[in-house]
Amino acid sequence: MRPARGMVLAAGLLAASPALAAKKPLSAADRIDVNRAAVTELMRLPGLGVKRAQAIVAYRAKQPFRSPDDLLAVKGIGPSWVARVRANLTFAAAPPATAPASAAGAQAAAAPKK
Repeated sequence: MRPARGMVLAAGLLAASPALAAKKPLSAADRIDVNRAAVTELMRLPGLGVKRAQAIVAYRAKQPFRSPDDLLAVKGIGPSWVARVRANLTFAAAPPATAPASAAGAQAAAAPKK
């Protein structure tokens, strides 16, 4: 009876942790856009856990990645890992940041129409 209890516990832990439950392996044809992927999507890369995925997201908030070698600037990412996953990476332009409304545009929008 004990092994069944252990299986139930393991299944419960996986269900409680969406990041672990959502991790499915990449096929050779799958590509992940490093500049747009969420933490859980980045974790699909082999050998990449939640901490490194979060580090990639934090780094790209300051500066988008342009090539696989740019990932080497992230703490915990080494050349052997980059070589192993290079075929699964893409580097599209970073999504544009939402610009605040200009003061002139805000005044024009707030002005009453005649």
